[in-house]
Order: sequence, then structure tokens, then C-alpha cells
Amino acid sequence: MRHASVWVCILTFYNLQSSSLAAIVPPPWSDPNKNPCASQPGGWQLLYWPPLKKCFKIFQLGYPCPETMELSPVGVGSTSTGSTAECRCPPGTAQSPLTKRCHLLFERGPCEFGQFFAPIADSDVKSAIPKQRWGTCKSAEICESGMVYWPQDNKCYQMHTKGPCTKGKLMSLDNDGIAKCKCENEGELSNYFYEETETCHEFFTKGPCLRTGELFLPSKKCACHQRLPHFHNESNQCYEIGTIGPCPIGHTFIIADKRGQQEVSLMKAECRCKENYVLWANGYCYKLYTQGPCETGSFLIDANVCIPNPCEKGRLYFPKEKTCYRIGSQGPCSLHQVVIFDFTTRPSLDGISYNGICGCSGVIHNLDQSCTDDEVPKSACDSTPDMIEINKQCYKLYTRGLCGPGQWLEPKKTSSNLRAATCVCRPGYTPYEAPLQNGVIGCQPPAVGLASRCNSMDRL
Repeated sequence: MRHASVWVCILTFYNLQSSSLAAIVPPPWSDPNKNPCASQPGGWQLLYWPPLKKCFKIFQLGYPCPETMELSPVGVGSTSTGSTAECRCPPGTAQSPLTKRCHLLFERGPCEFGQFFAPIADSDVKSAIPKQRWGTCKSAEICESGMVYWPQDNKCYQMHTKGPCTKGKLMSLDNDGIAKCKCENEGELSNYFYEETETCHEFFTKGPCLRTGELFLPSKKCACHQRLPHFHNESNQCYEIGTIGPCPIGHTFIIADKRGQQEVSLMKAECRCKENYVLWANGYCYKLYTQGPCETGSFLIDANVCIPNPCEKGRLYFPKEKTCYRIGSQGPCSLHQVVIFDFTTRPSLDGISYNGICGCSGVIHNLDQSCTDDEVPKSACDSTPDMIEINKQCYKLYTRGLCGPGQWLEPKKTSSNLRAATCVCRPGYTPYEAPLQNGVIGCQPPAVGLASRCNSMDRL
């Protein structure tokens, strides 16, 4: 049913707002004194429209409203009197001051080529309907080659990767030059099309594969082969690189840094502790400065080393200084920075972190506040798994990103808490002997590339 979820949310809102002890509180439009339609059969789904003195179904698109608007219950703060209905733009749309119509957000709509229709946070447009959603045309940010701008979160993502899309769709551009989550069995996306489910997936990911230990390969089949770096010897199965894979708690299935070895093609992924995690005697890895396997009131500071929490309530521990500082104070931080929580820690998985870091003061209150002077804001990509920010753009680890041909991004350890990545040759690839004529540096595939191997798996 159209708008079923919206209907449930509205009823829930009114029920929660009531201070009554009743189990179910009827919405305002169910009052026959305010809404004459309420006394009719199914009246809770009808709204009275005074200009025509008739009843219409709630959320009805078009008549009696303008063509692109729907009949909605009067919102909170509305100046409408003697009525329970008003015309508003449907969810996911906004009204253009130029066309007076409702258009889908983050699509071209009434805008020029390469622009998208975006909501106006604090509209100065005068409206007869308070709280009406208004939109305006904005130009898409320019991303590096091979990247596409996603206006919903103001980030750039690699083309033909999942990015923020739902499973089964990949990042692409539509005919209007706007980023779209798409899946097609034609054009460039056809290379990633899986016929059985009619969905699109990145190669060497779990993708549409249902059986454990299989990945979606360039042959466009779900399979596994021991020559892939994704192959796990102990289980004889393949797993996505950069995920937990077959590993114990706190580990990541990654390719170890073995660039000094001669046979690059023999590189295999293995289980390693996640960044800022340490290995405990039970074989699990735990996040530093959380309780982990320690006793209550203690936290982990090194492999197999726990200390009693030395910090009072409201203070966080700084390992370098070996002391505690009050949250929100300047502490050991540089000018304009304050002590804040280590929000890279996930309490539901890692437990509470007692580690303090320096950051923008606005982060304490979860505000979108810009840093000043020498402040270093935390990367916006940190909230997305396996993403890294480089030059204010988000890239997925173990994909090409901004690297050259035959390369991918691998995580790089740094002396600071900042996440970093570097471009290295993909497994089985070797560096160019010299840059190409256009100056591009990259890696060349082996005589028998991964794609060729995968395509021949069925014959093995």
C-alpha cells in the first residue's frame, strides 16, 4: 500500500505524543467535530476538504490538490484552521519556487544538465503552507577520474562499486549526468550483471552468492579457486578481502605486507588483528583501551596487559601522556581542539572505549562544526566500513580508487590515529618498468590474469 510506512509513522507519532494512559490514541482527524469524514465507514482513512465539502482518501495524489501534491493531515505548526487536511509534496520530493511543482530530490528535475534538485534547509521562500519542503538546483561536485558524486552525502565514490547503493545495484551515471544506483544488462554495467538474480555486483565480493566460501568472479559466476588471493587454505573456501571472513573475533581477512617477496602472485590473504586491536591469549583480538578480556574496572593497553582504569568519571585516558583529561577540556590538544571520545570505537561490538582523542569541539554535541586553524577533523568516511578519505573524497579499500592500472588501495599504518591507504600492485601484478607516455604509473597483469583464471575454473 502506498505510503503505508508513512501512515504507520504518523499514527505512532500521535500515540507517543499523548500523555494518556490509553493503549491507542486516535489521531486528530478521527474527531468528527474536526473531520466530518471520520463518521463514515473507514473514516480514519478519509480527510475532509472544505473548499469542495467532500471527503478524499488520505495521501491521495493530485485532485483535489495540484497535480504533484498529495492530501495530507495538517502538520504541527500549520496555520490551517477548521480543517484537518492540506496539500503537501510527497515524501522524497520538494517544491520548486520556479515551477511550483513537486520534484524528486537528488534527481535532475527542473534543473539544467549536470545539476540536481536538492532540499533547502532554511528556506526564505514565502509559502502559504508552513513547513512546506522547498528545493533548489545545485551543481554536482567535480570528482576525480573514475569517480562519481553522490549528492545525498556529498561524497565521491568509485564508479561501478556498491558505494551507498542497496545490494544488487552499483554506482553509475544516468543520462542527465546525475549519479544513480543502477543495474542493467547492457552497456558497462552488463559486465557486472548476474543473470540468475538480475542484479549487479562487484567482482571478488560475496555479491549474489548464497553458498559459503564462494565469491562473484569476473566469469560472472559464483565460485572459488585456490589460486585466488581470497582463498583460505584451512577451510578451502574464498572470502572477501577486508572482511572478517573465516577469522576469529577482532580479526580482518587481509593481504599481509609482503612486497619484498619475489613471487607476488603467491600473495594470500590471512587473518590479522584489526587496526588498533591486539591479540589475546584466547586467539581473539580486542580494541585497545576497552575492557576486552580484562576484569571489570580495567582496560587493555597492550597485548595481554590490562590496567585498572585510572580515570575518574567524565575523563578519558591519553596513552602518550599516561594520564586522564576531562571531556571537553583542551587537555593535551592543540589550540581550538578539545578532548573527545574515540568515536571509531563501536560500543556494541568493542565495548566502551576509555581512549581520548583530540578533535573539533562540535563533535562533542554531534554538530556539523568546521575545525579551525590546525584542527584535523575526523574523516567522514570513517562511518562507512572499508572506506578511506583521500583528498576529501571517499574510496573503498581493495579497489582501484585513485590508483593506476593494475593497482588497488591497501590500508597503511601510520604513527597517528588517522587512517591512511597506499596504492600497491594487485596480487599477481608487477609494476611497470617505466611510466606510460602520459605519465601514468601502474602495474601490469601476469601472463594469465585473474579474469582468465576465473573464466577457466569450470574446466578445471
